[in-house]
Amino acid sequence: MHSLGSGRGADRKWRPARLGQGEGPRNRRVDTGPGKTKNARRMAEPKKAAASGPKPTAPLRTEHASIMTRLTGLAERIETLHESATLDQMSLAREVLDFVNTNVAPHARAEEYTLYPAADWAAGEGSKLTETARFEHQLVAKRCQALEKEISAGAAAGRLMHHCYGILGLIAAHFQVTDQVLLPYLDKAFDAARFEKEVLTPLRVERNTKR
Repeated sequence: MHSLGSGRGADRKWRPARLGQGEGPRNRRVDTGPGKTKNARRMAEPKKAAASGPKPTAPLRTEHASIMTRLTGLAERIETLHESATLDQMSLAREVLDFVNTNVAPHARAEEYTLYPAADWAAGEGSKLTETARFEHQLVAKRCQALEKEISAGAAAGRLMHHCYGILGLIAAHFQVTDQVLLPYLDKAFDAARFEKEVLTPLRVERNTKR
């Protein structure tokens, strides 16, 4: 399978467009008194998105929900894997690998390229907010390699189901962490237009690029 995440974003120091013009929410300057103007990078909270409107990250959340719908459907089919003939069991297990290669791996690579650097920036200089999410990409890749070996060895249905559930469960948890932990920082740091231009559009381009 293709590895999850190319590592391209790990060393990519993300900066918002026109940061020097005061666009960055953590680079504003505040007046603390005569002669005491200070950089507010760590002092001022980013402006929160308006509660009445959709979140800036709403389009990405919708994309995550779409992937999760496909994941749930596949997981439901795995429940009956043991009832199938041996060849059908192997075929269904391979569908899990195909799902990861087609839907998850390209998205993970794009996350590391643009989403994670932006989230770390939004969380503050030196943030390691996305460290766990990056590691989860590695775990999914390793579990897929293990499933590939089990399929090649003609493993019993129980072992195939164990590995399939492990992969799908980890992916589901990963998207929950992204939506509930990472994206709120981006909702505070960006308005919808900036998020679309500086984060989401590059993410989609990278995701659709064949590697």
